[in-house]
Amino acid sequence: MAELEMLRLDVFTNELYMGNPVNVVPEADSVDDVQMLRIASELGSPPTAFAMRSRKADVRLRFFTPYGEEPLVGHATIGALWCLAQRKAFGESSSGRRRVETQVGVLPFTVDSGPEGPQMVWMTQKRPLFASEGDEKEVASALGVGVDSLFTDRFPLSRASTGMPCLLVPIRSIDAIGRLEPKASELATLSRELDVAGVMAYSWGVLEEGSTVHARFFCPPPLPLEDAASGLSAGALGAFLVEKDFVPKERFGSMVVEQGHWLGRPSKIHVRVEKRGGSIRRVEVGGSVRTSFVARIITP
Repeated sequence: MAELEMLRLDVFTNELYMGNPVNVVPEADSVDDVQMLRIASELGSPPTAFAMRSRKADVRLRFFTPYGEEPLVGHATIGALWCLAQRKAFGESSSGRRRVETQVGVLPFTVDSGPEGPQMVWMTQKRPLFASEGDEKEVASALGVGVDSLFTDRFPLSRASTGMPCLLVPIRSIDAIGRLEPKASELATLSRELDVAGVMAYSWGVLEEGSTVHARFFCPPPLPLEDAASGLSAGALGAFLVEKDFVPKERFGSMVVEQGHWLGRPSKIHVRVEKRGGSIRRVEVGGSVRTSFVARIITP
């Protein structure tokens, strides 16, 4: 039996035990699919990212939960790339545009570094896709609130994707978003009908200075009901706000999505969107990372 190093990281935060946690195995070339699933099952929640060599990119990442493999996990990607940059896996200087291989394709990423190592990792997501979807009454019921809590008279419901489709739901106030109590069975039905990974509820009312919007992301079973920070959904939300000109042009490259407060794990997800000639050219999501512990695991 072999031993592997494993790190628990807190992503989209500068504070320990905040943000969204992820497990990372930084040297997983010798681990097969069955072992990855068994390790992820043993570690439980949160998801586990396995890093290995790639013939197509600077690194290859695979993501497992106890329920199976996920094609892409936003916060796990940020965390794993930060971990590798800290270990100088990309050379003494991690700066410059690099590429990561995932199940959804090869994606560019960049690392902002300082004297003490990586400061922030930026992940480039896929070109956004949008569609008007969802019945207001059905959505409100699934979220456990009345239709009057939705802000759809100003901001439409939208199915959006920059790599993982989600339903974007505008909520009228920060108080209303705090009252959301999703019904797991209805959320599962809604997600299945719209073919989305979950619901990203957002409000323009925020809890922290400097944030653009407040968000809560809800997942259908068997995943945990709420996510502390959702990188892919935040990218889709940022792209949607830019596409519809709901944020001023000078904020396109400096949006902040706050999330996780109702779980006691506040997160800050940075989003920058490049729009030229009326078309979105690039969507990037960035965040800081902290290491909460390092351990060794025995391969099954």
